[in-house]
Amino acid sequence: MKFYNVMIWIISFGVLSLHAQSFNANLLSHTNGMPGNEYSDVWGYVDNTGKEYAIIGSHQAINIYDVTDCAHPVLKLAYNDGANAIWRDFKTYRNYLYAVCDHTSSKPCYEGLEIINLDNYSYAQNTSDFTSAHNIYVDTTNARLYVVGSNASGGALTIYTLDTEIVNGTTYQGTPGNPVLLRKMSTSYIHDIYVKDNIAYASHGYNGYYVWDVSDPSNIIQLISIDDLPGYNHSSWVTDDGQYAFVAEELPRGRPINIYQLTIDGANSSAISMGNFKEPLEAPTDLDCRPHNPFVKGDTLFISYYEDGTQVFDISNPLQPKRIAYLDTYLNQNGIGYYNSAHDWKGHWGVYPFLPSGCIIAADITQGMYTFKLDIPTENPTGFDELVENLESDLDISTSGKGLVLRTPSGYCYRLVIDALGNLTTERINCHVFNQVDAKIVHSDLSFSNQNFGLIMKDANSNCFRTKVDNYGNLYKESVSCSSGLKNTINNGDVFIETYTKGIILRNNRDKCYRITVTDSGTIISTELTSCP
Repeated sequence: MKFYNVMIWIISFGVLSLHAQSFNANLLSHTNGMPGNEYSDVWGYVDNTGKEYAIIGSHQAINIYDVTDCAHPVLKLAYNDGANAIWRDFKTYRNYLYAVCDHTSSKPCYEGLEIINLDNYSYAQNTSDFTSAHNIYVDTTNARLYVVGSNASGGALTIYTLDTEIVNGTTYQGTPGNPVLLRKMSTSYIHDIYVKDNIAYASHGYNGYYVWDVSDPSNIIQLISIDDLPGYNHSSWVTDDGQYAFVAEELPRGRPINIYQLTIDGANSSAISMGNFKEPLEAPTDLDCRPHNPFVKGDTLFISYYEDGTQVFDISNPLQPKRIAYLDTYLNQNGIGYYNSAHDWKGHWGVYPFLPSGCIIAADITQGMYTFKLDIPTENPTGFDELVENLESDLDISTSGKGLVLRTPSGYCYRLVIDALGNLTTERINCHVFNQVDAKIVHSDLSFSNQNFGLIMKDANSNCFRTKVDNYGNLYKESVSCSSGLKNTINNGDVFIETYTKGIILRNNRDKCYRITVTDSGTIISTELTSCP
């Protein structure tokens, strides 16, 4: 067993919280200072030796890092292409990187399709078909490169082959280093695109969500056109079985992720809305988070959420996504809601979760590149491990309205408090407030060494109560004097138990121990343990 003075927790964990705030995610590195010092999209790559790389755009460069050691990225290339681009996008095929950039009048981009050989970092570009574009995608199975949101004449959807391909009797001899144009198709503006098995899932902004059969580039067929959502259809990703699409609307602020059930069957194709969801980190006071880019990896959905960082969902049941983790690296806005112009369009642009090692790459618009791994706890509801913070006296939370904060399986925060009527209850609170320093306990239970000790809190009338557990595992409170100077006293803050499988362990008069946790709805759960710490 371990014992720590609570004030030590406040200092050490307060320093860590300046870099990132997370739930079930282990931050491993932070890299900034790239040319231009403002960042856009991110992608990943694995070479033929198994080394892993991150590719991230900054205003003035294409930046490539070796992230084989996820905690220690090593810069391999910072290629300044002459652009000063707000928007950059990347995809890879075999040993080649493809890049595009988009522009505004004040930050022009004329680089066309940029091609980098990842073996020797040689550079080439093609500006004959377009000079700027918003997004690209590579269907690696079929060796095709798709460009959307470009200034190509008549080419809202521009398709290249990266291999030898015969289309309508004509042979096109493309290679990974020399993409060959197959087709420019005129359609309404496409902001983002995902392609799998020659089916293109396209976000057409305010014109809605389209699905195209691009098997034959000379005869592209529209399978689905749906505009049942009120916002700007920004981007999507599809489950591995092709049955569900998760679609993000970027505008207006506060739009949820929509779930479509897909049927791809020629003229009988359809997309049916099956519901939506969102999990704003500013809840419960503000719900209007802004989604950006979703990615599906097996039964897991990763979404970059601007100010809310990267959120991770279990989609083993695609109709009931359950948040299991997040990493928030833009902290200045935490606790003040989303409607503050100084913090708009900040935070995570994109995330790349597909590296085999489990290293995850995230791009923060103002902060740079972060690498992290998921850290999902193992559930052991009736036992405990050696990581127990065992107190040999009461824990006194001396400020009215403050208390012990427990995490739920979805990462919500509920504070145990004594309400105005003197009842022991829970209240949901914002988990993160900028520059607020609380005591945080990670990966550990908080236990008391005997039945006489417990959690002391004040009610709204400044009366003090000790929370204890009876012989049946029920919580109760007993009135105590509000003494000062206890060994374990928290002034002006809460105590957070950050791991949802952990809780506060109380011992009753029969020397039985109970772990106190809380559900997503705020219900207090008391579970008898097989032994006491």
